[in-house]
Amino acid sequence: MPTKTIQVAAVTTPNQWTLGAGADKVVAVNGPDDDDVSYIVSVGASYEQYSLASNSIPSGSTIGSVSVFSRCKKNTGSNSAWRVAVILGANSTESGTHAASSGSYTNATDVLLRPGGGTWAMNDLTTLQVYVRNLNTNNTRCTSLWLIVVYTPPANTGQMLEMFN
Repeated sequence: MPTKTIQVAAVTTPNQWTLGAGADKVVAVNGPDDDDVSYIVSVGASYEQYSLASNSIPSGSTIGSVSVFSRCKKNTGSNSAWRVAVILGANSTESGTHAASSGSYTNATDVLLRPGGGTWAMNDLTTLQVYVRNLNTNNTRCTSLWLIVVYTPPANTGQMLEMFN
């Protein structure tokens, strides 16, 4: 099954992290991974939420899974811990806890269930949002945050017609 990476498009609410380095918060967490060249940094226990950019998944595709990729590290203190989530309307699905105590960036890819239950649909991707949450008072840096969607393209429903003279 093909996969498609969907980058973030805009900061939404809550907007509680600060820009550590880079042009802006969206550029700081979009690909490619560039570690300390561009990143956002938490201010204690806090959330940073984003809307998603448009995608080129073919209309009529079936969504198999949605994952959130994050790359974070501790900024201050003895350790840091973060979670990511997808938000759909009033519902959210949050990942387990990720820890980065060494000061080195740690990658995490979390396959998340559809918020509110049910199966993923193409139109979910138009309103879906993603967040990163710092779980403790030690500051965390995040240099990457985006979605990875696994999908099945629609079957070719067109009919071929051959004409012979």
